Amino acid sequence: MNIAIIGIGNMGKALIAGLRKAYGADVRIAGWDKFPEMVTEAGGGVEPIDPWGWKAAGFVPDALILAVKPGDVPDLLDVVSKVSHEHRFDFLLISVAAGVSISSIREKVGGGARVCRVMPNTPALIGEGMSAYAFSENCEPHDVRVVEEIFGACGRVVCLPEGMMDAATGLSGSGPAFVYSFIEALAEGAVAAGMPYKAALDSAVQTVIGAAMMVRETGEHPSVLRSRVMSPGGTTVKGLEALERGAFKGTVMSAVAEAAAQSARLASKK
Repeated sequence: MNIAIIGIGNMGKALIAGLRKAYGADVRIAGWDKFPEMVTEAGGGVEPIDPWGWKAAGFVPDALILAVKPGDVPDLLDVVSKVSHEHRFDFLLISVAAGVSISSIREKVGGGARVCRVMPNTPALIGEGMSAYAFSENCEPHDVRVVEEIFGACGRVVCLPEGMMDAATGLSGSGPAFVYSFIEALAEGAVAAGMPYKAALDSAVQTVIGAAMMVRETGEHPSVLRSRVMSPGGTTVKGLEALERGAFKGTVMSAVAEAAAQSARLASKK
């Protein structure tokens, strides 16, 4: 598998590390960034080949990943379009730029382009990411496999209609920040009850990890697992009562909805 990555920032580096860990020498990676030192720093045997040099290097990409900021996409697509037409490359074009629609990409590179839009999140940096992806209607079964192999190397993946990508942005894209706030609140609550801060933070982190893993490993609904922690008149039910007084569930739902709405607003401005 040959993968080209343009933009070697945090997400580009996460993908490179994930691909190398999962597939080793079975994947050939070409990288380019406007700051050449970023390619060198990425390591992992990344070949510093810009799009114009692919043919000379005998590199034919199966997929090209645009891991750049949304504002850099239009100019970059002009280059990609010229290179693909000049060298007759037929690759899947993958964009991880937030809010950049599939239709806007195809307008730039041509209606026949096979395009995948992906919304990854920052835990991909440690191999625990969540990536939602959507395809243009002309993509092929092989493209699905390629995308799942690439982003599955950095965590878990889910295929969604493009119309749900704003919701995915509000949930998994912004969600880590919400979880960090929850961890911080758990720790500070324990400090208020008398626990030293480091012990409180370590305990909060492991509590969140353990609870999340229980949902994943058992496959049971969170409400079922929650009920098993409660006992009549016990500590947990009193704590849950306090969360309800603070409209905890409704507040979290609103946070995801607001983040999703902002994603839609930003996309409409592009």
